[in-house]
Amino acid sequence: MKVASMPPATRKKLVQMCCVAAWSDLAIEESERKVVFEIATQLAVTPDELDEVGRWLDEAPPDFDPYDIPHEHRQTFLSAFLEVVTADGRIDVEESESIRLLRELLG
Repeated sequence: MKVASMPPATRKKLVQMCCVAAWSDLAIEESERKVVFEIATQLAVTPDELDEVGRWLDEAPPDFDPYDIPHEHRQTFLSAFLEVVTADGRIDVEESESIRLLRELLG
């Protein structure tokens, strides 16, 4: 994952989007939770942000606007989204639709 040039606010948005991905089928699997925390750790988010990630996985993250994804990081965001939704070994109908919409929005 290319994060060296990613500002902290963008890293946080990426983790938020990963939580959205985990919630896309309305069921958080332990494997998805693990992948989200692994990505958050790779992104070197702060301990307070890690706590926030835990809350987002327990309750649901705030709304996420894909148009806020910086153009230069779109592929990284899409790859992370796919990594989370496939973490449980399957892609549900809701997840498939989320992937399609994200791909369409990111062009």
